[in-house]
Amino acid sequence: MPYHHTELIRLLEQRGYIFPSDPASITEILRQADGTPEAKLHRRAQLIDRDQTIAQRLAQYQQRLRFARRVACAAWFIIGLLGTYQLMQQSSLNFMLILVGILGGNSLMLIIWLISLTQKYRAPTSIPLWLTGSLKDPVHQALLEHYIQTAAQPPFRWTRSRLSHQLALCGLLGMFTASLILLTVRQYQFNWQSTLLTDQHFAQIIRVLAWLPTRLGFATPSPDIIAAARNHYHSEHAAAWGILLLGSILCYGIAPRLIAWIICWQQSRRHRPALNLALPYYQNIIQKWQQHIIDDARDYQPDRPAPRPAKIPLNSAGEHWAVLLEAPDAPDNWHEHILGQDWANKGSITERAQLASLINELAAQPVQLLIGIRAQQTPDRGIVRQISKLAQAAQHNIIIQLLPGNPVSQTPAEQERRAQWHQVLQENGWNGLN
Repeated sequence: MPYHHTELIRLLEQRGYIFPSDPASITEILRQADGTPEAKLHRRAQLIDRDQTIAQRLAQYQQRLRFARRVACAAWFIIGLLGTYQLMQQSSLNFMLILVGILGGNSLMLIIWLISLTQKYRAPTSIPLWLTGSLKDPVHQALLEHYIQTAAQPPFRWTRSRLSHQLALCGLLGMFTASLILLTVRQYQFNWQSTLLTDQHFAQIIRVLAWLPTRLGFATPSPDIIAAARNHYHSEHAAAWGILLLGSILCYGIAPRLIAWIICWQQSRRHRPALNLALPYYQNIIQKWQQHIIDDARDYQPDRPAPRPAKIPLNSAGEHWAVLLEAPDAPDNWHEHILGQDWANKGSITERAQLASLINELAAQPVQLLIGIRAQQTPDRGIVRQISKLAQAAQHNIIIQLLPGNPVSQTPAEQERRAQWHQVLQENGWNGLN
């Protein structure tokens, strides 16, 4: 999940962790990239973690969590299975005692959970330290801190509740499985005993208990069978009591837990954690993207605010190609890190045949094209016509990258040609980068 990766990058950067890519450089690269601040922050985290070391560690951590959850579910299923087996060791069983033994604890925990929904959320105090490995590792330290911060957020209530319902479901399935197997391979006899309840009272209890299983097609004991079972065992009536036991586990145990699990699952998906953009860390980055850099003191105009550079849209769908126009001397890596996007290098176009071939390729598939041009070259009609043809063929627009000549100093003529390029880009509505 991008949220966890971005947050982990934040914690590590605040701890002075050394990344494979410089965070300051990546921040500057994404200055003119299009998108929401949150999307750009996620993209920034991906570029900083260029070798995917942090992403792999996060994936390992999440894999450990999934493994621990599977082990816990299997353990609860086995506990429910063995517990029910021990509870039904005798061939003569008190129906109410068996029912309370199977569903009593589960029903009580479900009621406690419903009451907890009305209370203020409290973050869990127990932290699975073993999931994070050695605390001497800065990545593991950041993982632990991230877990604590995530667990402290109110949306984590639904994630924790979903896990508890999942474990309870596994336990109930173990109980149901054990009851079904034992009732199938063994002959049981059921009775009921009470000092305070009369036959009419107990019959009313059974009638209420059997209302829902009866609607689902389960056979339930008749009033005569209920009266006959008081302090007596009747093997011919055992099947009716056994079916009522299975129906009660299904209707009053598994079904409510399953409904609660579905609700928590929906709520956890609805209330996914999001980046807190109000944090000073994120605010500093966003402010850097919003600032306008002035290269020359003569450009400063106190009577009006400096214009912000236009945001350049990046298309997520389709291919991203980079090509040079009449700039064979440009470095091979000129297209790297442009707008934080990976561009496929299509070489340099110096002949008409190469231009025609590229236009045909652009027309065949959706492509966003990055065109590199020497800034010191005059924007004559020939090169402008070539750019126009490429812009018409590119289905996902073009971006012009003006390649610098002398990065240290520029002659007045070079500055003039750069200004001419900016005018051409503006007149044609093309996206340009200095």
